[in-house]
Amino acid sequence: MARSLDPQKREDLMRVALGLFVKQGIQTTSTASISQAAGMATGTLFLYFPTKQDLIHALIMDIGKRQSEAVQGLLHPEYSARETFLAIWEGSIGWFLEHPEAYRYFRQVRESALVAETVVRESDEKYLSYFHEGLRKARAEGLFDAIPLEMVGAFLYQDMAAVLELVAAVPGPAVRTEYLKLGFEIFWRGVAGEDPETRKS
Repeated sequence: MARSLDPQKREDLMRVALGLFVKQGIQTTSTASISQAAGMATGTLFLYFPTKQDLIHALIMDIGKRQSEAVQGLLHPEYSARETFLAIWEGSIGWFLEHPEAYRYFRQVRESALVAETVVRESDEKYLSYFHEGLRKARAEGLFDAIPLEMVGAFLYQDMAAVLELVAAVPGPAVRTEYLKLGFEIFWRGVAGEDPETRKS
């Protein structure tokens, strides 16, 4: 008879692993140190994650799911393309600011060879439906016509990463809010060719 696995233990192992991976580095963190920090036997960890790579992948999927839920909560079917991308911008950056370890881990694995491309694609397919909906709306509004769609995603990711690094280092909510707003306008003007001053007139 298969042994029943405790969801809370799985969650505890992922939480501990995330902290150690960010603090010590993924490659230098052993499964033994993770299980010890979680107060469990190494054999227990392997019941939930047969290999360290399985744990690395599980964390990517979990972060993608939780970030997606934060963004989805800000979206509305009536939103224009710009409003949709603004919600994606604010929801993603806001969530990562609240979960800095998740952000550091996400950057660490997405920009390395530590996560399989198939897992990246699976995560994107499962949790980035809001991005594809934003693209659909943009095309329907005649936007992004001159830009390959994969470049829109690349620009959005890199621009959000740059703004995240900036706002994490500046004091005061007013400055952060201004940087977030300005960062989005720079992204939007770059991909949509739309001047915010034009919208005011």
